Amino acid sequence: MSMKYYGVIGNRDYIKLRGERLPFWEFLDRQPSGWLSSLVYKRKDLPKRKPMIWDCGAWSYRNEEVPKITPESCLEEYKQHAPRGSIVIAPDHMLIDGANLEGRRKFNRGSAKEFLAICPKRFKPMACIHGNDLDERVKAAEYLLGLGYRHLAIGGIAARASQKRVCLGIVRRLRELTEGHWLHVLGLSSPHYFAMWQKFGVDSCDGSSHFKQAFTGGVFFTREGARLKKHQAAREGEPVTAPECSCKACALLREDGVETRRYGSNETNMGRAAHNLNQLMAAHRYATKHPEVFDDGQKTLAI
Repeated sequence: MSMKYYGVIGNRDYIKLRGERLPFWEFLDRQPSGWLSSLVYKRKDLPKRKPMIWDCGAWSYRNEEVPKITPESCLEEYKQHAPRGSIVIAPDHMLIDGANLEGRRKFNRGSAKEFLAICPKRFKPMACIHGNDLDERVKAAEYLLGLGYRHLAIGGIAARASQKRVCLGIVRRLRELTEGHWLHVLGLSSPHYFAMWQKFGVDSCDGSSHFKQAFTGGVFFTREGARLKKHQAAREGEPVTAPECSCKACALLREDGVETRRYGSNETNMGRAAHNLNQLMAAHRYATKHPEVFDDGQKTLAI
């Protein structure tokens, strides 16, 4: 089975082309397997006929000692925004150093149990596996499997993307433990990680760094096989140094006088984000066809 990549839909998703406001997914060479969005954004304008994963937005309330969100309130919002058949994630609380970790663990266990009991058949309930080390994650996964979850997500490792050995060890062990169940990796989707998840038999992953890096850093990716190379978008008064691209995003916007290799306007930045996503998914496809490309142990870019 092929790994599925879920693109992330946030709050910046439109590009003006010839005076018309279009969603960024219309600028993609190919569509991802599905999309992931959060209740934080409360989106209703979504791509048609594509699988969806909806999360509860735990990052938005990470500093609350006791989250205001409950399984019942979360489901009410899912009913308003998530299409029938969506995978929906039970409310969870991030395990942050210095916080009341035991209270957060208790919240996660209780929330997952209640959410599964009340989730309607129109949705596929998913719970998030948390833990400060591998042993704790294994115990959390065993608990969720014992409750009867068929869809599980691994959270809290995106921030450790540079620690490849640690991330790979966590995912490999949890894949072994959850064999026969859907396993999703939250937030790690670089070509290297994508190839490893494919090798491990993970079902899906998501990532949004193509957006973050396009906006905050002006990053413009080019692809060489399954590897991505960073270029810097030109600011005002600077020459364009990134190679010209003919992907759908770059070509359409260039015809409209917008240069994705420049930094500044919503159109240049959003166009560059769409371009980056085109390059990322092309690298995924190459890595799927040529899994040996990452067997050399070289350090690779973690998006």
